[in-house]
Amino acid sequence: MNKRDSYVFRARLHKAFKGVGEWMNHLLFPDDIKCIFCGDDISNFYDKPYCEDCEKTLPLNDGHVCKVCDMPIKADEEVCDFCKKEKKFFERAFCPFIYEKEVKNKILAFKDSNKRYLSKGFAILIAKRILSANININYITYIPMSAKGEKRRGFNQAKLLAEEIGKILHKPVVCFFNKDKDFEKQKSLTYKERQAAMIGMYSLKEANIKRTDNVLIVDDVITTTATVNYCAGLLHPKVNKVYVCAVARTNHNPINEISVSNQKKLEKELKKRKNKN
Repeated sequence: MNKRDSYVFRARLHKAFKGVGEWMNHLLFPDDIKCIFCGDDISNFYDKPYCEDCEKTLPLNDGHVCKVCDMPIKADEEVCDFCKKEKKFFERAFCPFIYEKEVKNKILAFKDSNKRYLSKGFAILIAKRILSANININYITYIPMSAKGEKRRGFNQAKLLAEEIGKILHKPVVCFFNKDKDFEKQKSLTYKERQAAMIGMYSLKEANIKRTDNVLIVDDVITTTATVNYCAGLLHPKVNKVYVCAVARTNHNPINEISVSNQKKLEKELKKRKNKN
């Protein structure tokens, strides 16, 4: 056995033992019989992965929402002021929670404390919201991390969610985007600053997609929609419709933070990329 064959054999062996280990761990400590918030046993995980007690206090995004970005709005409105003012390249967003209280804590634990098992419960809730909308999806993709960021965390939470959603919806998961530059302090930026930072951050990979395809983009949290909208803009000229989803949506309207000049720069860059492709 030469050096290359030996390396391949060890890699396959490692993957096989890892799979057995995960199966044994699930057998001994199943994660699909417990509430994803308090850990109490529940009987209907695949219908509702949280218990009745937790449901009473969870910030569910089940009120009247913007039919584009899924942000809570007044009952007499259909589309929020933000979506009326800023061009959206996606048809609709799906977010089962508001990003606050215990939901915020669990998402942070999912990302930063290696609670990967939470992806299954989160995915069930996102998928139920998508299924209730009765839309057709051909591919599922996700917001990529930088190689450095993913190595530090050990996984990409958006990819993990996409894979779980793909299992439920029986749709292929494909990475359509590159992350070409990193901006680690993005979470603290205003929408105006995010608009500026977004230029050139992502690019579209060579992909075998058709103009008739509908694509779902997955992220963990949608705050100002800057990231998902930029990536949707990259895909938009290539496909029929783009949808986006996340575990939670912030209840924040950045209408007063929009920069017209930054918006024009973004649209100009997306047009340039479209012509180049």
